[in-house]
Amino acid sequence: MAKYSFDTKFSVLMKDPQVMEIVADLCPDILNHPMKNLALSLGFTPNQGMVVLSKMYSKEKIEEFKKRLEAIE
Repeated sequence: MAKYSFDTKFSVLMKDPQVMEIVADLCPDILNHPMKNLALSLGFTPNQGMVVLSKMYSKEKIEEFKKRLEAIE
């Protein structure tokens, strides 16, 4: 069973080194996004941040991230 999904809070995801490897590989610029701290403080999940994420990344890149995230056990 997958440990994480797009319903897992960003604050939880960012604590896992495996997740951060995926971020570093696919979307390192998200760590410097001006809305990052707000998303963390409000307890957002990737699904809740999809409006912003879909403007920054292609559907294919988002799907690749989701696939790799859900592969973490």
